[in-house]
Amino acid sequence: MIHPFLEFVLGFVMGGLVVSAAWGLFWLGVSLIGRGRGTCGWPVVLKSMAAGVVPLSLVGVLLWWLGGTVSMTLVFGAGLIGMPTVLFGLWMRRMPDGRRAGTHMIAGVRQLMAELLGMQQGCGGCHHEHKHETCG
Repeated sequence: MIHPFLEFVLGFVMGGLVVSAAWGLFWLGVSLIGRGRGTCGWPVVLKSMAAGVVPLSLVGVLLWWLGGTVSMTLVFGAGLIGMPTVLFGLWMRRMPDGRRAGTHMIAGVRQLMAELLGMQQGCGGCHHEHKHETCG
């Protein structure tokens, strides 16, 4: 009885690690572009690399400990989709202003990406009439 429970928990943990690794690798891509544009420094790149590589390494360790993908069962698979399901449920939750939590998160991600990538806000884009340090 305890063995299926442990398989589910390990799958749940691994699902969370995969989501975390994907999120870290997404920000690694954004920070590398920002670094190339000169709008963010190396510490941002290193932190986002750590946020992607550490969970991915832990997934590798867990897979090695479990004996590879051969030993995965249906219970493990159910646990694996558990964390993305929880995150989707939180995404769909309504906030006090009536919008969904995911909408707030997307707005925050866009704002941070604009800051890291040096996107111009409110000027209508790059024109020859004005100068910005971040315009290429």
